[in-house]
Amino acid sequence: MTRQKHHRQTFLGILLVFSFVLITGASIRFYDTGRSLYKKIELFSAILKHIREDYVEEKDPQELIENAINGMVSNLDPHTTYLTKEYFERWNQSYEGYSGIGITFDIVRDKITVMSVITDGPSYKIGLLPGDRIIVIDGESAIGIKLEEVRLKLMGPRGTKVEVAVERQGQSEPKDFVITRDEVHLESIPYAFMIKPGVGYIGIVRFSSTTGVELEKALLKLKSKGLKQLILDLRNNGGGYLEAAVEVADKFLPQGKRIVYTKGRVRGSFREFFSTEGATQPRLPTLVLIDRISASASEIVAGALQDWDRALILGETSFGKGLVQSQYRFKDGSALLMTTARYYTPTGRLIQRPYNNKSVDKYFAEIMNDSLRRTWERDPSRPSFKTRILRRKVYGGGGITPDIFLTSRRDTLSPVVRRILYSPHRLFFTFAEDYVKAHPELKSDFNAFLRNFKPNSNILQQFLSYTRELGFQITNKEFIENKQDVQFFLKQTIADVVWGNEARYKVQMLRDHQLLEALDYLPQAEKLLAQAYHLKKAR
Repeated sequence: MTRQKHHRQTFLGILLVFSFVLITGASIRFYDTGRSLYKKIELFSAILKHIREDYVEEKDPQELIENAINGMVSNLDPHTTYLTKEYFERWNQSYEGYSGIGITFDIVRDKITVMSVITDGPSYKIGLLPGDRIIVIDGESAIGIKLEEVRLKLMGPRGTKVEVAVERQGQSEPKDFVITRDEVHLESIPYAFMIKPGVGYIGIVRFSSTTGVELEKALLKLKSKGLKQLILDLRNNGGGYLEAAVEVADKFLPQGKRIVYTKGRVRGSFREFFSTEGATQPRLPTLVLIDRISASASEIVAGALQDWDRALILGETSFGKGLVQSQYRFKDGSALLMTTARYYTPTGRLIQRPYNNKSVDKYFAEIMNDSLRRTWERDPSRPSFKTRILRRKVYGGGGITPDIFLTSRRDTLSPVVRRILYSPHRLFFTFAEDYVKAHPELKSDFNAFLRNFKPNSNILQQFLSYTRELGFQITNKEFIENKQDVQFFLKQTIADVVWGNEARYKVQMLRDHQLLEALDYLPQAEKLLAQAYHLKKAR
């Protein structure tokens, strides 16, 4: 076959595909608009042909077509996205999970170090523990392995087996494990504990297919510990599945309350979601924390509970992502996440923030810019609404505006502390491991550790010497200037090494000024619920 004939057949195929899409998608209107569209497609094919044949450098036609698709999609809205097979699989793992052994890990001292074990995953079931070092995989040494190689060796099809040898602190010989790979679902709720007597804390980090079940387990766990009031933390939660958001809101609302509805251009885009009789916590005073990163499903939950006067919303105005992305999968594994409708809260507030006449860069940047956010939040043209029971004023025009603003303090870590944190030697972690090994008395009482432990001058001097022994460059002046941050990260990492990830987070909360301030508003959340319940009974 000649090169010219091959090109003719290739472009004829492209034209046939495009024509089929137009005919099946446009129905009778194709007769009116199809000719001009066909000419544009013909032009596109001609340009692609010339680039392939005559451009100064050889270009991959697949890449050219993908760039064209991305260009077309980018002019629709900031959230409609075309994902190649590789990117789609990576994106999907955040909500559906993956097939593997169920650990998080890092490379520490040239060895795969288990940082956490996912509950009920394959590694959890066979007894792998945080702190274990995987030194052999399927008979081959894993010492010195690159980070990206670990996933290739440990992930794999469900039901397949991987053999590992593990070093464990306190054991003189490595221990062998045979792990059967399985579907691993990433936790939506990594933290659920009593923050003080009677007050529970639940942090939801994503809305996945298991979020509703996880939340019910967390609530039952906290109820057994005397739960009287709840802080539901949706900060830094970029969203996820609509159905998961509905399940979460349903836990707190009595039957028959509209949680969210969607509305778009085409028939079938209008959908309504109502609470069921499955509410398990209709009388639990609740605070909901949101910030500028809280988006999509997080905003559905916050908006529904605010509109029904069911919870007090605190923090910052949320991101304002209220576009429904329908998922279209293609045979090559790629996918189109395309906006087909918009989300509205029970009172009719549009969640989506305005994006017309803005570049994508500006659209995403303005959410992080305090002055731009304040201008948007105080815009007098923003529509106001009344909540469904107490008739409180709430605001539309994009995002969920909290009932009470709590300003978060931005990350002000110095470059020196950042270099310590991200050193390839994992300086805080490796020092903490050695320190805990030399001081087993630390393991006795976490609450006492949380209240009282503070790395003293002797520990700080040991850490400074340790960093320098490993070649880290830091002056005495820099170390003194950053003493408080170093003390904090040492305490946090020691907690992690001894008690695990939840303990690490509890130490982090000592610096979470937004959360600590929120505790002062629990009486207002209780009052809000009492007023709403009283009015409801009176009606």
